[in-house]
Amino acid sequence: MRTRALSLTDLTQHASVAVGVRRAEVGPGDVLVLYTQNSVYSARCLGNGMFAVSGGWFESEGHPEVLTSIAGCTWGGKCIQQDLVASPGMRVEFGNRVLTSVLKRVVKIPASMMN
Repeated sequence: MRTRALSLTDLTQHASVAVGVRRAEVGPGDVLVLYTQNSVYSARCLGNGMFAVSGGWFESEGHPEVLTSIAGCTWGGKCIQQDLVASPGMRVEFGNRVLTSVLKRVVKIPASMMN
């Protein structure tokens, strides 16, 4: 069975209705727990587009916490949706170019719930 490749128009339409966490929905102190196909990341929003990220690739490389941005979400290619910081079915791309495996689930913990 052959499947057709998605066009840029198809990707753009999907991104506009994609379920997930949009950049405007995340504020300082909020924590995103990103469950990917291969690992788990924690990303605490610091404000001004920066996050304190731990887990996953960073932990495997010996970095307990890294300060970076989240560039957006991608399907694994060059097309990136910058409005989304986490969307199941897509990959999260961090500002330092680290790309996660496919995101399975995202949990947003509001700053007001943190101690």
